[in-house]
Amino acid sequence: MPDTVPARKMEAPRRLLVAIFVAFGVWYLSWRLGTFNPEAPVLSRLIYGAELFGFTGALLHIFMCWRLSEREAPAPDASRSVDVFVPTYNESVALVRKTLLAALAMEQRHTVWLLDDGRRPEMAALARELGCRYLTRPDNLHAKAGNLNHALQHSDGELIAIFDCDHAPRRDFLTRTLGYFNDARVAFVQTPQDFFNLDSYQHRHASGQRSVWTEQSLFFRVIQRGKDTWNAAFFCGSCAIVRRSALDEIGGFATGTVTEDLHTSIRLHARGWKSVYHAQPLAFGVAPESIEPFIGQRVRWGQGAMHVWRMEGILTHKGLTLAQRLNYLASVLTYFDGWQKGLMYLAPVIVLLSGTMPLLTSTPEFLLHFVPYYLLTFWVFEEVGRGYGRSLFIEQYNMARFAAFAWATLAWIFPRMKFRVTAKGMPGGGALRFTLPQWLVMSMNLAAIPIGIALFMAGGSLPLEGLVANAIWAGVNGALALAVLAFTTRVQQHTR
Repeated sequence: MPDTVPARKMEAPRRLLVAIFVAFGVWYLSWRLGTFNPEAPVLSRLIYGAELFGFTGALLHIFMCWRLSEREAPAPDASRSVDVFVPTYNESVALVRKTLLAALAMEQRHTVWLLDDGRRPEMAALARELGCRYLTRPDNLHAKAGNLNHALQHSDGELIAIFDCDHAPRRDFLTRTLGYFNDARVAFVQTPQDFFNLDSYQHRHASGQRSVWTEQSLFFRVIQRGKDTWNAAFFCGSCAIVRRSALDEIGGFATGTVTEDLHTSIRLHARGWKSVYHAQPLAFGVAPESIEPFIGQRVRWGQGAMHVWRMEGILTHKGLTLAQRLNYLASVLTYFDGWQKGLMYLAPVIVLLSGTMPLLTSTPEFLLHFVPYYLLTFWVFEEVGRGYGRSLFIEQYNMARFAAFAWATLAWIFPRMKFRVTAKGMPGGGALRFTLPQWLVMSMNLAAIPIGIALFMAGGSLPLEGLVANAIWAGVNGALALAVLAFTTRVQQHTR
C-alpha cells in the first residue's frame, strides 16, 4: 500500500463490526454446508453458491474501502501545456456548446479541441464560432478510444484533459488537478462524475429535503477513494486529466474493448504508473434521464469489463500488485451480481410452486444462524459505505439492473458487440422492454404466494414454516419490483 497517499482508516467501532460480521459469516456459511436438501441438490447448491458469492463480494468491498484517501490539491505548475479533448458523436449542438464554453473558461493555459466523430458541419461551425480547435477523421475505428488516439497524433500538449461532451468543467478544474503531476510517475488524475439534472433515473431525493443521493454516490464518494489508497483508482473516461508520456508508453488509449477507460487504467498500472483520485467534484454532466439510457450504459460498462477480463486477465496480469488485482477483480465481479440477484428473485417462486425446500433444518436453528448474519450484512454495508450505502435504494437499483448485469456478463463468452453512445438530453419513451424483467419478477412472485397457499391447503409437501418464510420472501421481491416500476413510470413522465 503506498505510504504517500494521505488516508483515513476505518474507525475502531466499524472495524469491530466488520470483525463480528466476518466471524458470523464464516459461522453461518459453515453451518449451511450441512443443510442441503438431498432431494433438491441443484437448487440447494445454487442458493448456497449465491450466498458464498455475496460473502466474497462483501469481503472485497471491505478490503477496497478499509481506508479512504484524503488528498489536498498541490499548487499547479502554470508552465504545463494542456490539451482539452471533448469527443462528440451525435449529441446536440446546444449540449456541446455548454461544455465547450465551460472548457474555454477554465483557469490555466490550455487548448480546447472538439473531436467530432460525427463529421457534422454544424460542429465545425460551432468550433469556429467559439474559437476551439476542430478535428474529425474519415472513420469511427475503435469508437471513442480511436477518436482520442487520433487527436493525440494532431496535438502536442504535455497533459490531456478529457470531458464527455455533456460534462461541463468548473473554472478551477485544471487549477485543482495540475499540481498532482509534479510527481513524475502520476499517469492520470480522476475526479468524480457529478450531474446537474437531479430528476434523472439515478437520482433520489426526498421532497422538501436538500440532500440528494445518486446510484453512483457510493462509487465516487467511497469506493474510488478506497481504491486510491491502493494505487488502484481507475480512469472513468471523463472529468480526468492524463499524462501524454504515460499514454505513449502503452500505445495510447486502449482499444479492443467498449470501456477504454478501465482498460487504459489496467495497462498504466501494470507499467508502474500512479493514479490519483481527487474526490472534489469539478465537472457536472447529464445523467441518464430515463431507464433506457440508464440500462444501456450499465450493459456497456459490464460488457467492457468482461472484454477487459478476457484480454488482460486481471488476476494474472503481469505488473499489477496483488492489491490492484483484487481491486480490479471486485469491480468486474460486480456485474455477476445480476445472476445472484436473479436466482434470489426466482428461488421463492420455485419453492412455493414445487413444495421443495432448498435447505433442511429446524426453524429455531435456521433463525439463530440466518437472522444475525443477514442483519449484520446490511449493517456492515451501511457502515463501510460511510453513509452512502442506502441499502433500500441500492436494493431497488439491484432489481432495476439485475437482468442488464447478467446479460452483460455474457460478453465474457461472446465478446463481439457494437459500441453504443449513451443517449443524452433525450426524454424517455416507452420502457416496456427495459422493465420486462421487473414485471416478470413481480408477477411471478406475487402469483406464487396464493398458489403456494392453495397447494399447502391441498396437502402439499411444503411445511408451514417454509410456506411462511417463502411467502414473505416472494412478497419482498414483488414489492421491490413494484417500487422499481413505479419509480420508472414517474421518471419517464419527466420532460425537459
